[in-house]
Amino acid sequence: MKIKLLLALVFVTVGLSTTWAQSRSYNALKDNFKGQPDVHSFSVNGWFGRMILNMAGENEVRAAIQELKYARLITIPRHEFNNRNLTVNGFKSLLKQDGFEDLAQIIDKHDVVSIYVQEGKTRTNNRYLMLIEESSEIVAIELTGYIDPAKLVPSENSEVILNK
Repeated sequence: MKIKLLLALVFVTVGLSTTWAQSRSYNALKDNFKGQPDVHSFSVNGWFGRMILNMAGENEVRAAIQELKYARLITIPRHEFNNRNLTVNGFKSLLKQDGFEDLAQIIDKHDVVSIYVQEGKTRTNNRYLMLIEESSEIVAIELTGYIDPAKLVPSENSEVILNK
C-alpha cells in the first residue's frame, strides 16, 4: 500500500512532535495511548508533507493536497486498544460527536481506510481524519487544510464506498 511507504518516510525523516491545533477526538486518541510502547505520533507542516510526498513519488496525492497546512499521525498497535477496553468503533463515535462526517471508506485487500471531514469556517481550515485499520495496528492521520477530492485516485485493487 502506497500510504505505508509514505508513513515510513515521514517517520524516518521526522521525529518531532509539535502543538498545532488538533481536534478534540484526535487529542483524546493521543492522550489515551501516550507513552505506551510502540505508539508513535508526530506532526509536520504542509510544506514538509508535500516535500515528502514528492520524494516518495506520490504525485497524485501531492497534487490533491496543495492547500495542506498541517499533518498529524499516530500509530497504535491493535492490542493497545484491547488493553484499555477501547474499540475503534468507539473512536468513530467520538469523531461524530466532535463534528466529523463520514466522507468515504476504502477497502484495499484487508485494510480499511475510513475518511472523515470536519468543515472549517473556510475550506482551508477543514480537518480530515483518515483512520487506517490494519490487522496489527491502527493509524490515524489528521490533516488540516483543503484536499481536492477530484485529484485523489484510488488504486485499481481498492473498493471505494462513498458515504453521503
